[in-house]
Amino acid sequence: MFALLLLCGGFVSASGPAVQSVTLTERGRDLLLSADVSLELNNQLADAAERGLPLYFSVEVEIRRPRWYWFDQVVLASSQTWRIVHNPLTRQWRVNSGSLALPVGSLSEALSVVRFVRNWRIADRDVLEPGTEYEGRMRVRFDVSQLSKPFQVNALNSSDWSLATPWTVFSVQVGRESNGGTPVITQPLSVPEPPTSPSIEPPPVPSQAMPLRGGAQPNGGHGLTLPGMTPGQGAHGLVPPESP
Repeated sequence: MFALLLLCGGFVSASGPAVQSVTLTERGRDLLLSADVSLELNNQLADAAERGLPLYFSVEVEIRRPRWYWFDQVVLASSQTWRIVHNPLTRQWRVNSGSLALPVGSLSEALSVVRFVRNWRIADRDVLEPGTEYEGRMRVRFDVSQLSKPFQVNALNSSDWSLATPWTVFSVQVGRESNGGTPVITQPLSVPEPPTSPSIEPPPVPSQAMPLRGGAQPNGGHGLTLPGMTPGQGAHGLVPPESP
């Protein structure tokens, strides 16, 4: 029996975009990532979204094995893109991830999908070896490359279109449970300073929301979280929390 725990360094300053916390757990043979992100749109991006321009946000995660004799080995690299789009005629907002398209009531609710990543399957758990320490990192960015060419040119020439969190570094270790059932815990590699005035409040997550073993649970999906639904509704394990 294996236990996989990850602790990310506390919270970060709310002065700019940042990954505030990261949690990595296992469900069955899946590695699931959940994260809280501080992210606010400037007036230019918000106005563009209101006028119907699709906004693309990509979350990227890497896990490496440090090697003293050579470059670090990348054992896991995964990414996911969310598309937020508004229809000015019907005044409807939608969030897309792959083939999924879910309605939301406002731009703020759409951004909550990016701010609160939940149960995103990043890989099979067998990619990590028990007893080996790994270094991970994660970031979220506004993906300019997904825009049409005219908007790409405008984005490259304006800092208002540049929106990304710094890479947040954490450590990961898969370990066997001891006889007393106490799993191995790996401390974070970097601990950011605590915030003076947090800009967002994460939705409540039950302590047993992602058990390590036992019982039938919804499959990990695209990390989409939307208000107004209950666990088990929707496809691909979409588990919406309350609005922040």
